[in-house]
Amino acid sequence: EAQLDRQAMFADVEPMNRPLTLNDAFARALKYNLDKRVKVMEEALATNDLDLSRYDLLPKLGVDGVGTTRNRFDASSSESIFTRQQSLVPSTSSDINRFTGDLTLSWNILDFGVSYFNARQQSNRVLIAQEQYRKAVQTLLQDVRRAFWRAAAAQALDAEVKEAIRAAEATLPAARRVETEGLKSPVDSLRYQKALLDAIRQLETNQRALAVSKDELASLINLPPGQNYTVALPELSALRADPLGMRVADMENTALLLNPDIRSASYESRISADETRKALLKLLPGVTLSFDPSYDSNSFAVHHYWLAGAARVNGYLSNLLTAPVLIPRTEHEEKLTALKRQAMSMAVLAKLYISYQQYYDSIKYFSRAKELLSVDTRLYRQIANRTAIDVQGDLERILAQASAVDSKLRLLQCYAESQAALARLYETLGIDLLHEEVGTLSVAEVSNAIRQTNVDLSGEATSLTVAQFQELSLQ
Repeated sequence: EAQLDRQAMFADVEPMNRPLTLNDAFARALKYNLDKRVKVMEEALATNDLDLSRYDLLPKLGVDGVGTTRNRFDASSSESIFTRQQSLVPSTSSDINRFTGDLTLSWNILDFGVSYFNARQQSNRVLIAQEQYRKAVQTLLQDVRRAFWRAAAAQALDAEVKEAIRAAEATLPAARRVETEGLKSPVDSLRYQKALLDAIRQLETNQRALAVSKDELASLINLPPGQNYTVALPELSALRADPLGMRVADMENTALLLNPDIRSASYESRISADETRKALLKLLPGVTLSFDPSYDSNSFAVHHYWLAGAARVNGYLSNLLTAPVLIPRTEHEEKLTALKRQAMSMAVLAKLYISYQQYYDSIKYFSRAKELLSVDTRLYRQIANRTAIDVQGDLERILAQASAVDSKLRLLQCYAESQAALARLYETLGIDLLHEEVGTLSVAEVSNAIRQTNVDLSGEATSLTVAQFQELSLQ
């Protein structure tokens, strides 16, 4: 079973025959991520439940057929209640072999009303499942964006980090020898060693943080564990973290309109309102209408076929006692649902402002990291061009190299954090990068569709996306 599961996990996954771009990572996550497939199946099940609930609106149709036989006639005689004498000879009115059947069509008006509200509630549950699917996709793409840039940083600097660590570790014995031989003052020697060890520790810390980045990305896009792949790396000079082109007020309106959590809370309010109506409806007496075509093969019967109809009214007097308690309870439940929706809206707006501030903070950090990298790179070149005539010069060069590599790593990390903050902003706004069904499309086709509809939060692009979603959204 475990082997079958493993084969099924990676079945029909297109091989990766080129460096992985961000849009390709999005496409593979949308097509192959297992958690996303779970949400697709949950949405399909909710839709099936809706289809089943609609059948409850139909009248109940029952078929009954009975065949009987006996070895003696079903005969009887009668007796006078006054004289206690037999008044009739034994007689029968039933055949030894007999078949009876009927077709019963019944419709309960109260059940129909309850089933109607059940179907409405289930339709809203389908919408909730769709919003949960949207949220899962948005969260998935947020994780993919963050993991992609972390993997890009790990791939770009893996060799440089290892070389800087190796060079620093190779210099440590010389620094210790300076201390033991007394070539420098003990304080200066220890300071050099401490500086080297601090540099190595910082490089190793960053290396450990990035070591699993490609594995995290592989799990999100459903690549087999341990598979080697290459990330398409842009030039460092091409990396930009620009201010947003959308006003905060427009972001608030967009989030309140499109955020999956808010929309789910709105659908929950509809379900609660229908639950109130359903509870009130159950207080009324039920009316059942029935229609029965029947057949009896008995040869003694005058009519073998006949039609029968009935109307029945039933109710419980206890409903009159529970009504004064039930009605306020349903009203309180509706108010509670409304308050939950308002609380969710407030939480989403707070998350929006936090994500907005985090993105602008990441822009500042990225800009500062860019300046620091420029200074460290120029400093390392100046030091490396000098002739190293002693241990101190060698130590200075190693520290400058480690600092330059650390600055480059910090720059890529800051860019990855800015992209993660931007992804959180996308997820809070509830913007969908793609409205198409990806099941029948190839990875290249999905990637191209994402590239054409990708959102960068510029005013025009975002307004278009919101308008498209308003047209596609369910009322």
